[in-house]
Amino acid sequence: MEESKIHSVDLLPSLAKVVRGSSILFWGLPTTLIVTVMSTMSNWTDAAYPMGMLLPSVAFGMLWYGLRLFVVFQPQERIWQNALFQAKLWGLTNLGLSPFLHWHHRAPDEIYFGIAVWLLAIAFVFYLMALNKVLARLSAMLPDETLRVESQLFSKMNRSLLSVIPMGVAFMLLLPLINNPPVFMLGILEFILAWRPLLFIAFVLIPLSMSMSLLWKTKESINASVFNSNR
Repeated sequence: MEESKIHSVDLLPSLAKVVRGSSILFWGLPTTLIVTVMSTMSNWTDAAYPMGMLLPSVAFGMLWYGLRLFVVFQPQERIWQNALFQAKLWGLTNLGLSPFLHWHHRAPDEIYFGIAVWLLAIAFVFYLMALNKVLARLSAMLPDETLRVESQLFSKMNRSLLSVIPMGVAFMLLLPLINNPPVFMLGILEFILAWRPLLFIAFVLIPLSMSMSLLWKTKESINASVFNSNR
């Protein structure tokens, strides 16, 4: 009993960083989405220059820094650390590509800037998939059984929804290369173009909101089971 109590006390600093990182990720996800959409659809980055140019990098930096705080928790767990490394790698990729949002808005005819923005969008999708894997691994090491079940269920659901996006992008890129494509393929393309807003909600907003919910529940579970119990 005494040994487990000492072990719990030793974990408190790392768990505190997990809580802080979860909070940063919780607020960073919607902030990043809003900043990204505004950067591509309005000229506010020019109006707020130079802060407008820096905001996308700051937002994506939050998503990388939040994961970086997780590193100190259970460093000996190889599966957990591997999942965390993959998510941080995608976060770093997002951070590196984020300035192209501003540059593409200022020079929309520059093809390389457009390609970089598309790569950023795909990298963000893979980041969300990796983040959900991290949350599932994290919940497996926490004592809350309800959180563990919910994280496993919703993280798989989120990854399944998000995996449709790269396949859809690949379909749209490969279709022009096919001579005389079948009618059903053209019908799928028309459906995608016609229902883009609803598809965005189904395959982006829903996984993102569920990821935020898992982050909040993880943070509250740690607070309730560890910090509040030690008071």
